Formats: sequence, C-alpha cells, structure tokens
Amino acid sequence: MSGGGTVGGSDRDLRLDFFRGLALVCIFIDHIPDLRLGAFTIQFTGLYDAAEVFIFISGYTAGLVYGRILQSEGALAATMRIYYRVWQLYVAHVFLFMMFMALVGHMAGALANPLYVEEFRATDFLREPGTAVIMALTLRFQPAFMDILPLYILLLAVLPLFMVGLRRWWWLALLCSLGIWFIVQTNDGVNLRAYPGPNQKWFFNPFAWQFLFLFGAHLGWARGAGRDGWISNRWLFRGALVIAVAAFLLRVNWTLHFFYDPIPALAAKQLWPALSKTDLSALRLVNVLSMALVVATLMPRTAKFLSGRAAWLLVVCGKHSLHIFCLGILLSVTGHLILSEYGTGAFIQGLVAVGGTAVMIAVAAMMDWFPGGKIARRAKTRAAASGHGGERQ
Repeated sequence: MSGGGTVGGSDRDLRLDFFRGLALVCIFIDHIPDLRLGAFTIQFTGLYDAAEVFIFISGYTAGLVYGRILQSEGALAATMRIYYRVWQLYVAHVFLFMMFMALVGHMAGALANPLYVEEFRATDFLREPGTAVIMALTLRFQPAFMDILPLYILLLAVLPLFMVGLRRWWWLALLCSLGIWFIVQTNDGVNLRAYPGPNQKWFFNPFAWQFLFLFGAHLGWARGAGRDGWISNRWLFRGALVIAVAAFLLRVNWTLHFFYDPIPALAAKQLWPALSKTDLSALRLVNVLSMALVVATLMPRTAKFLSGRAAWLLVVCGKHSLHIFCLGILLSVTGHLILSEYGTGAFIQGLVAVGGTAVMIAVAAMMDWFPGGKIARRAKTRAAASGHGGERQ
C-alpha cells in the first residue's frame, strides 16, 4: 500500500520497496498460528513487528510523494491525489472483505468445522450479514487479519491536514501528533468503537498509530524538501544503535526461551506488559524508529545489494504492495486452514510458508511484467526509437 505515487526512474528508493516487500511477507507468515517460522520474521529483530515497519514506510512514502506534489502543484492537487488513493484503498478493502468472508464461509462449510468461523471472527457476519456488511463499509467490522487496511485508510485520510501544517509549522504539526499519541498512553478509553459489541475497539488504535505514520510522512517530506540533514547526526545514530542492539539481544533471549524453557526470559515480566501493540507503546515506537535510523544509515540508497536478483524478489512485492497485501491476507487464511486440517509438522509448515511466499512473489512479478511493468517499458522504448515517444498509448 504505497503512498499512492511512484518515486519513479532513477530517483526511486529501492530500500522502501525492499522493506515494504519484506514486511508483506512477514505479515503473511505472522498471521498463521503455530507457524514456527513466525518467531524469526521482523519481530525477531526487536520489540516491534512487521506492522510497525509497514506503517512507517507507508507514511514515509506518502510524505515523499505527496510532499513533492504539494511543493510543485499546491495543496489542492496534493489533497485530490491523496483522496484518490484513499478511494482505491477503500475499494480494495471492500473487495478483500467479501473475498475473505466467502473463503472462510466456504471452507468452514466444506470442512464441516464451524470453529473456523469463530477463529476468524466471522460469526457475526453469518448471524447478521446485513449489519455486518454495513459495519464493514464503515470500517468498524474488522475480522481477523482485516485490521491493518482500515487503519491505513484512516491515516491517509488525515494526511492532507498534516501536510499543510508541515509547510509552515512542521514542529507544531508534529507536536500535535505526538500529543495525541501521549493522550492514548495515559487514557485507556481513547480509541474508536468497532463491531460487534459496545466495548469492542479497533485493534490498531488509530489515535496512537497516527504518530508513527505521520512522523514517517514528515521524514519523507523533509527529504523531498532537502530538510533532513539532522538525521545524519552521529550522536543520534549512536543512540539509535544502542537502543536497536539492546532490543535485538533482548528479543533473541526471549526467542530462545520460547523454544527452550529453561533459558530465563530476561526482564520479560517487567517489559511485556509495556509492549502494547494496540496503543503502540513507547518501547515499540522508540525501538522501530531507532532501527529505521540504523538501517537507513548502514544501507545507503546506492547499495548494490538492492539491485541484485535476491533483493528483487522482495522489491517487486513492495512495488505492488496493495495487491500483494490483499493476496497475503487470503493466503494466510488458506495456510491456517491447511495447518489445522493436515497437522503442523515441519514439512507442512515449510510448504505453507514457502508456497505462500512464492505465490506472492510470482503474482508481483506478473504484475511488474504486464502494463506498467516490463511490457510497458519496452513499448515506450520502441516508440521512442521510432520517433513516437511523445504519444500516449
């Protein structure tokens, strides 16, 4: 789910596509219960997981792309482009919801196992389909795996107001965003209502997650405006490196404890309650921002690795992130059902993980080949060679 534009040509930052593609694959794996490989996805690197990485990169890309439009064409043009993208995301959400419910309902019936409906939080759809559909259209009904896209739709919808503030009062815009995040940390009831039940809340609290997204948007805008020099401060990097390494070592310890119980989980009782994913706790937020700074510093945009064949497998997924995200959700459902029906042996787990990832890469590669990809680029090259490069095809 890119920001809605393309950082095209030689100016495209492949790091964004690479890590967005990596996050998509990890989200697919993390969504499948009992998949041991899930312990070694992005969450293995610190006190956060693929969701934080994905939202941060989405915000950064949005700030970079729409910030340039804001500077060159004005606020109205940038706002219209953003809301066009919001509409695309909303249509994808509706389509994915119906596909999700059809798949869960069909598999539950075909396998004669109604427990699948409860596991995927689809019971209320079968009980009150009319109400459930309306709630899904208003983003309030979020079955299992279906909570990231509504969050992104809402965050992108508030982006125009934030970006207008960036032009003159960037510090005030960031302060307001940080203040909202802080209110969530000190007040448990600040969240949006979800369906069903009067006490149901959004799993990803948008009042908390907006800061990660908007701070990423600020960084993207600052890069486009040439105001990101402060990021290269060596003392800031050293502090971020200390935080990133400490969190990584702690996560390694917890993972070892998970697989071998006699190994003590250091500080788990003290830190685990403070790692709220719903409210994006301070530990998660600081850790993911620190890791982002470390990775951006150690992996420059010109890194040869990014243009290699191995990196391309993830880069191509990141380039077509919205479609691959939707596909990954459906593959997660299918993978969960396969493990539930055929066991959780190492072979089946490997087959699900590798097979699902291969399907995501294959679909992304096919999308890159057809219109907008290699075929389109070759057509433009031939047209330019024949003297018709200026015509629209």
